[in-house]
Amino acid sequence: MIDIRRLAAVDIAFLGSRFILAEFSVGVFGSLGLGMLTLIRTHSVGGTLFGVYLLCVGGNYVPLLLHAISLVRHGTARHEIAHELPEKHLMFRKYRRQSLLLLVPLVVPILAIIQKRASNHKRRDG
Repeated sequence: MIDIRRLAAVDIAFLGSRFILAEFSVGVFGSLGLGMLTLIRTHSVGGTLFGVYLLCVGGNYVPLLLHAISLVRHGTARHEIAHELPEKHLMFRKYRRQSLLLLVPLVVPILAIIQKRASNHKRRDG
C-alpha cells in the first residue's frame, strides 16, 4: 500500500523542498480553484463531472502538502526513507507507480486517514 508520508519524503529528498512545496501547493490550490471555476462556468453534465474531478484531485494533494510541510519543518525527509535509499532504483519505481494514485479521486485523503488511525492505534498499543 502507498505510504503518503514517504511519497512526500522521496519527492523532497530528491527534488528539493521548495520545488515540492510549490508543486503540492499548486496541486491543492490550482486544482481546487480550477475545479470551482469549472463548476461555476459549466452548463453541461460533462463539465460538472470534470469540475468535481478537479476538486477531488485537489483533495488528493492536501495530505501530501501537509506531510511535506511537516517533513520540511522537522528536516526528516531523508530519515523517513533511509531504509530504502540503498536500492534507489527500486524505490523510485515503487513511488513512481504509487504516485499514479493521485489521479484517482479522493484515494489519497482516504488512505491518509486510514494510515493516521493505524499509526495512532500502534502508538496506543505499543
